[in-house]
Amino acid sequence: MRQSVAKQFIELKGLPLMWWTLRRFREALGDDLDVTLVLFPGLFEAFESLEKKHGPAGVSRVVAGGEERWHSVANGLRALPDDGLVAVHDAVRPFASVETICRCFEGAKIQGSAVPTVPLKDSVRQVDGAVSQALDRSSLRAVQTPQCFDLKGLKAAYAAGFKPEFTDDASVYEHAGHPIHLVEGDLENIKITTPEDLLVARAFLERD
Repeated sequence: MRQSVAKQFIELKGLPLMWWTLRRFREALGDDLDVTLVLFPGLFEAFESLEKKHGPAGVSRVVAGGEERWHSVANGLRALPDDGLVAVHDAVRPFASVETICRCFEGAKIQGSAVPTVPLKDSVRQVDGAVSQALDRSSLRAVQTPQCFDLKGLKAAYAAGFKPEFTDDASVYEHAGHPIHLVEGDLENIKITTPEDLLVARAFLERD
């Protein structure tokens, strides 16, 4: 990102990126929102400083992250009760719509899981060394967050242990034998990972 601060703490329109993310969840869930923030231990002090500057982010507890995403989510799950629903969301996705968030929770309540996806806009090719072949993008989807699950089922899935091929929570849940139910995602629910993404984020905020 070529920034001196962690991605989730980059300021946009006067607030750190993560504050915008949590505002969407508060708008969607109201007083039912209970947030466990999983954070690299070296960022705890920076987070406390930002709360003093900008006011509370709306976080119920802060948990130390781990080596990989899997370990961070596992640490967060240990701080939660055994029953209910949980959504795992990237702090740097500040534009998930209220409708998408609600759709994920409602889907997980009925089906046990709900993962938002969107159709691919670009053509896709599968590469194998010097050879590539076109894939039918109509059968492919880009996966987003929040990924919502039955807490008991997701905890049990994580208790089975880490595998390098796990790329997200859906892959962990699926490996434990559970079906993954897809719900409609949101094309504006972008993940801020490059400087170009910041330009888009600023445009979204200026529009609002």
